Amino acid sequence: MEEQILCFKREILRAHPAKTFYDESLWHQLLAHLEPKARSVAEHDYDTKQLVVYVLINHEQTFLSYQRTPKTTETRLKALYSIGIGGHVNVEDQIQPTLFGANEAAWKDFVLKAVRREVSEEVQIEGANAQEPRLICFINDDSNDVGKVHFGVVFLVKLAEPSVAIRGERGIGKLSFRTLPELISMRDTMETWSQLLVDFLSRESSVWQE
Repeated sequence: MEEQILCFKREILRAHPAKTFYDESLWHQLLAHLEPKARSVAEHDYDTKQLVVYVLINHEQTFLSYQRTPKTTETRLKALYSIGIGGHVNVEDQIQPTLFGANEAAWKDFVLKAVRREVSEEVQIEGANAQEPRLICFINDDSNDVGKVHFGVVFLVKLAEPSVAIRGERGIGKLSFRTLPELISMRDTMETWSQLLVDFLSRESSVWQE
């Protein structure tokens, strides 16, 4: 059976022209209006946005980065560098809290479940050194075909030690922790969402240095 992913109507975003931002009231509104769609249908439906978690892994003054290999599931991003790990929030993530009602704790739990699932599918964080994922911003970029149908929910995971390994062969190349100045210097080789986040991290340093 094809993966059923969670989406929302694009019109909800009409008051938010910025590409990276945070709006708590909008977040509650999006969560209340999610609907499932087959992934193949959603990829060509420009009236809806697919909810995607995008996780930054941070250790002190550095961020985890990697280059996407030819095995990446998103072929439009092949060979580009990234600082985000993640993917779609799907119906399976939502099932458990839905059984017990859509209260605030339930919404938080199912999104965090998607964060943990996506990270664990891509990499292995060695040891118990990761803090709880923290929502820091959204990405909404219609400048390319990938961005037009995706909405990024960006989480930050802080590590006590930079101990991360690739898990399996899912399109992630060699891992490297890089400083923000290093990431700025290689910005042009990055996928668009990572470029936007490098700009955001530079502009909003207090968000990740807390």
